[in-house]
Amino acid sequence: MNRGIYPILSGALAHERRMQVFANNMANVNTAGFKQDEQTFKAVLPKAHFAIPATPGTVSLANQIVAKPFGPTERVYAAPNAVKTTYDAGRIRLTGNPLDVAIQGRGFLEVKTPQGTRFTRNGMLSLDNQRRLVTNLGYPVMGTKGELKIPVGKMDISTQGEIKVDGNPVGTIKVMDFPDTDMPKKYAEGMFISDKGFPAKAAQVQVGHIEDSNVNSIGEMVKMIEGMRGYESAQKLIQTLDRMAETAIQEVGRVA
Repeated sequence: MNRGIYPILSGALAHERRMQVFANNMANVNTAGFKQDEQTFKAVLPKAHFAIPATPGTVSLANQIVAKPFGPTERVYAAPNAVKTTYDAGRIRLTGNPLDVAIQGRGFLEVKTPQGTRFTRNGMLSLDNQRRLVTNLGYPVMGTKGELKIPVGKMDISTQGEIKVDGNPVGTIKVMDFPDTDMPKKYAEGMFISDKGFPAKAAQVQVGHIEDSNVNSIGEMVKMIEGMRGYESAQKLIQTLDRMAETAIQEVGRVA
């Protein structure tokens, strides 16, 4: 097989991986608090070649057979490196639900799950059968002093996250922040995980609103089209090289 196919194949697989990430972004374009991802890649060079020894007797016969001269290589391969998450805020949208909250600026809501503490920007909240403030998945939202249980009465949430019922304070929504260099990693169900958090300074919430996904649907569509064209180009190159190899084999056969 023509070894020139392998770098092109690595490029085709890179385009395929990018399109998978774009498709996941598009699937979550309407998921509150979702943060879009971008696949990054790295160039991989072939391993260093053996030099042909001046005195062949100093290395084994096997190494002499595979020995290649030093010099710049003409082949570079593309390999997945990491998935980079964009933490830019999404659009704040009015819902009118007095339990919904959107964090203005930095920070995440702290959530208690069976697997431990997690974080989210999805502020679609409600009350469960124990009158705990919970996410749309039923996980309790944490306050500065633990779970938030809301007594029956007229509830108000201030922009600082303080909750009052009939004028009496019952708790404050906990908002956690993270260093720019150590942001939380994506977990599951739209949540994030980290042990580097600290209470956000001057955190503010907007009641009756939620934060939409930060995915730019038009931009993602353009990226998917570009990725598809790149994949098709790589596929055509591989087919061309394959036909060239087939033709060469047939011609050599005739000469022989």
